[in-house]
Amino acid sequence: MPVFYVEGGIFNDLADPAPIAGTEERYGPFKTEKEADQIWRARMADKIDICNHRLRVIPRDA
Repeated sequence: MPVFYVEGGIFNDLADPAPIAGTEERYGPFKTEKEADQIWRARMADKIDICNHRLRVIPRDA
């Protein structure tokens, strides 16, 4: 059964797969995608003014 994480950070360029060092964010594990989505929404709202801030919900095997 998968668990879910919210991962991301602030990126120099949104085509770059790695966030700027020191801005990485990781939350989880969450048992459901709904729980992870709630954290994703809250954290994205916190940094809504930073255009290069990106987070995503990632499923992983437990």
